[in-house]
Amino acid sequence: SSGKTFVGEMAAIHTALRRKQVIYLVPLKALAEEKYADFKAKYEDYGLKVIISTRDHRQFERDLEEGNFGIAVVVYEKLAQLLVRRPERISEIELVVVDELEILSDQERGPCVEMLLTRLVNSTCRVIGLSAVIGHAEKLAEWMDARVLRYERRPVELRFGVLYDGVFRYRTYNDYSEAQEHFERNEGDGTMWGMLSGAVETFVQREESSLIFVKAKHEARHGAQKVASILDTAEDKESIKALRRLEPTRVQQLLIETLQQGVAFHSADLTPEERRIVEDGFRARRIRVLVSTSTLAVGLNMPSCNVFISTEKWCYEKDFGMPWKAPVLRAEYENMGGRAGRLGSGLEYGRSIIIAPTAYDAETLWRRYIDGEREGIQPRLCTEALQDAMLSLVASSECRTESELRSFFDRTLSGQWIWHELYTEVEIEQEMSTALCRTIDAGMIMRDDDDNTLRATPIGMAVAMKGISLSTARSIEEWVVNSQYRDWEAIDALVALALTDDGRTYGVSLYAWEYDQEIYLDAIREHITDYAHLNDVPLSRICNDVSHIYYEDVRGLKVALMTRAWIEGATILEIEEKYNTMAGQLLMAVRQITWLLDAAAAIARAVGATQDCRDRIDHLMFRVAHGVAEEACSLSAVVDASISRNAMSSLVAQGLHTPQALVEVSAGVLEAWMTSREAKQLKADAFRLTHSSENTQHEEPSTQRGGNPMLIVDQARPGEIRIQNKRVTLQDKQFQLISLLAENAGQCVDYDTIYTRLWGETIVEQNQIHFQKRKLKKAIAQEFPENDELIRTVPKRGFMLELAPEEVEILGKSPAERQLSLAPEKVELVSSM
Repeated sequence: SSGKTFVGEMAAIHTALRRKQVIYLVPLKALAEEKYADFKAKYEDYGLKVIISTRDHRQFERDLEEGNFGIAVVVYEKLAQLLVRRPERISEIELVVVDELEILSDQERGPCVEMLLTRLVNSTCRVIGLSAVIGHAEKLAEWMDARVLRYERRPVELRFGVLYDGVFRYRTYNDYSEAQEHFERNEGDGTMWGMLSGAVETFVQREESSLIFVKAKHEARHGAQKVASILDTAEDKESIKALRRLEPTRVQQLLIETLQQGVAFHSADLTPEERRIVEDGFRARRIRVLVSTSTLAVGLNMPSCNVFISTEKWCYEKDFGMPWKAPVLRAEYENMGGRAGRLGSGLEYGRSIIIAPTAYDAETLWRRYIDGEREGIQPRLCTEALQDAMLSLVASSECRTESELRSFFDRTLSGQWIWHELYTEVEIEQEMSTALCRTIDAGMIMRDDDDNTLRATPIGMAVAMKGISLSTARSIEEWVVNSQYRDWEAIDALVALALTDDGRTYGVSLYAWEYDQEIYLDAIREHITDYAHLNDVPLSRICNDVSHIYYEDVRGLKVALMTRAWIEGATILEIEEKYNTMAGQLLMAVRQITWLLDAAAAIARAVGATQDCRDRIDHLMFRVAHGVAEEACSLSAVVDASISRNAMSSLVAQGLHTPQALVEVSAGVLEAWMTSREAKQLKADAFRLTHSSENTQHEEPSTQRGGNPMLIVDQARPGEIRIQNKRVTLQDKQFQLISLLAENAGQCVDYDTIYTRLWGETIVEQNQIHFQKRKLKKAIAQEFPENDELIRTVPKRGFMLELAPEEVEILGKSPAERQLSLAPEKVELVSSM
């Protein structure tokens, strides 16, 4: 609470006022939503355009790609994916504010963040990193070639220490002095809750708020119940009223019960709407005591007078396939304790309290967390993850040769801080060569035999842009290839995706008795299909395998079955009861599967899967994202994420699930299920779609509706292309040029590649390249005057087709031939045959 975020905000506004673009990077979507709402409320009326980009907020993706913003609040992974699709954007960004820089040490997300930060600090844009809990910051600043601005005082004093036997021994943050406070002892049953109850009661009597951090979701629920049972505080009627307006869930009634005593809990088991209600109630001080998991530990502005901290956390080790308890880091302890005594708490000081059950614990906890030092950054880019990183670098044209890859990795934190201390140069070289060979063997990268340059194949581009791992991509590709001619059902795709490495949704609980009783395995094996005898897709393999399957695979089956129930119309409460889950876990699984279906759709296009297969994946993705039946897919071209699941189901039930029906019904009828703004927007979109033939000339160049490609290049018809299903006649060189650009849609194709593709070893004047581009643009403009910028010149580099790969369809080539298209001499050989 010393104002580090405000430093980033001031720099962002100062930059935006010079009409320069700013990216404000955050680690969590909840934090992104908070920053977006804050910046929007402050600056939008002034005319500054603020956008947000997370997996849940995709409405501004086009603005982000085209640089149509002043400040963009973005989660790390979304910026990494943008720089694959539009690598030139990095040179157009003036400032990147990197909030919560300590995420570099995160075991799961750290590698992606490290790769992204390496690109940023080696670019021309300015970088400001923010963190309250990084130890040895000078070492990180040296790597970033940055200056350290350190400010050690808080505007509100913090007392941080250990509570044992009714005595709170603390140290002050600003003055670094030590003292004690005495609280009434109420040991109760001897648990942590019994020991902290006396202090909590005292704080409530003083009208001070308390935030209690615990290590598990069930502890948050049970802890809130225990605290509510000992308190007699005012009911939070406003939060209770807001909760009752939502769709019922298992935790909702429990929340209502604890809120009657001014107590609540917060965890990933709650829906986003439930979490927002709890957060608003705590900020407004209607909720006096909030028990939370680490979902509130980082970044969010949740001022509290007092914070109680559990010094243990649950970790999930993928290598062992099991959870285990570990002590929280000193940095994590500080992040949680930092919620206390923030501006807005209304007190002269806050308290950060650790509960100690014994004298030994009191002494050792003091030594570790009060006297201890903050940990420095721990780079997480291990050599085993190099293949995914390499694909991203090659796909974004950041690295074009093996030596450039080596040079880039040498500049990473891991390269400079760890690898050169642990490995010899030969070992590092071998690790990198092995990782590159894996990506080439997987068909994601290809090497030009003449100059050894590296390029991403169409499927490699799709994988890099969607941000999935190489192992997940290969599993999805295998399923698509084996299923494109099969009449597969939704459960087939859901099982295949849930069993991938990226489909492992560890936040979904699987109890031992569920695994032992094989209830989900039996439910899958009861599923009869016409292709159950085949063994080339996960669903069939599981149905045919009579042995036990792994614990994590059973969790995947549970996710698949929950998701199927979701799209078949079961209520959240019904799914919770049947699958022993919570609403937050269900929605977490839904988001994960939606992301993987989006990746599957891109992979299906890249490998040339049948149109029917691609359409079915698109429809399933829409159904999972919105939780609706097959009939609702006719709405996919007109609805957006703001339309609720209940509203869409109601439209289907009333026969209003076609664009034409929406045009004919009044907005007043639609307002029975949605807001007035949503109803008007829905009717406007439906009208535009049904009158598309009249309005085609008014649409943006890359508009794509109903899953139809914007551009079709058919190698069997070399004299023409189709744009928005309209024929454009071309000469041979122009057709070759558009074919090459289409094969690399969304990325710059350099002049050398274009020259070799069009003329081979024939010598012509260099300006012939620009002459052929002008003729191509003129031919397109004759039919589509508004598409003048469909092909763009990247100064001193080459040309770019301003379309995404999914907006382009190339017919008449196999996937293997398409991969060869980047090797010009091989293309000429194929065509001559």
